[in-house]
Amino acid sequence: MVKEGQREPLLEIRRVTRRFGALVALDNVSFSIGKGEIFGIAGPNGSGKSTLFNVITGIPFGPSEGEVILSGRPIHRLRPHEISRAGVLRTFQKDAEFATLTARENVYASAVYCGQMSSAEAKDAAERALDDVMLAKEHRTKSASNLSVFERKQLMIASAIAGRPKVLLLDEPAAGLTKPEVSGLSDLISAVHARGITIVLIEHVLPLLLKVSKHLMILNHGAVIASGEPEDVVRNPEVVEAYLGKREAGL
Repeated sequence: MVKEGQREPLLEIRRVTRRFGALVALDNVSFSIGKGEIFGIAGPNGSGKSTLFNVITGIPFGPSEGEVILSGRPIHRLRPHEISRAGVLRTFQKDAEFATLTARENVYASAVYCGQMSSAEAKDAAERALDDVMLAKEHRTKSASNLSVFERKQLMIASAIAGRPKVLLLDEPAAGLTKPEVSGLSDLISAVHARGITIVLIEHVLPLLLKVSKHLMILNHGAVIASGEPEDVVRNPEVVEAYLGKREAGL
């Protein structure tokens, strides 16, 4: 329930659990994200981060229990394409583009399918999205397979924002990037956010999370162990232990 004087969250995760037989991958996870936020999510490998994105988007499964609410509307029983068209789009850790299509064609396809645009609208939306991620014009006619690692990251994000998301979920976009490229990714995320898109960012590169996130949540063994201001969260003893273990953390 939203208290008087508070704005209704854009995205709410309410008591979400995901089970695979006896394995509990997400355990009663709840949080909310306001419109215009950059919300960071971190945690050790296997903590349930990508499973959370899977549950939110329905790709390839929804929650075993709990609710996903977008703008006050339950979406966890919708099919994946209905969730994307409702305004929740994601990127993946691995390349998910059409390798033989050009960068421009990839983004155009997303605008048509996810944004449900006409051909003319999709062409304009694709070009704006490619501008927003700062992909060089001379590379937009290259096939996706011939782009560099960083350019494929640009393409993946452009394809998502061309679909007119209310919420953009970025799953470890810094993976495989050099330190200068991570700095470029930070600028890219800020540029996308400036479009008014709410962003949820999973990332192992903590300096990137600390730089761009206004709120940081830590998962461990499928449960939320800390949530709040990023600088405070990373100093939390339970977070330090989750990453380093008791002995190394001096606990």
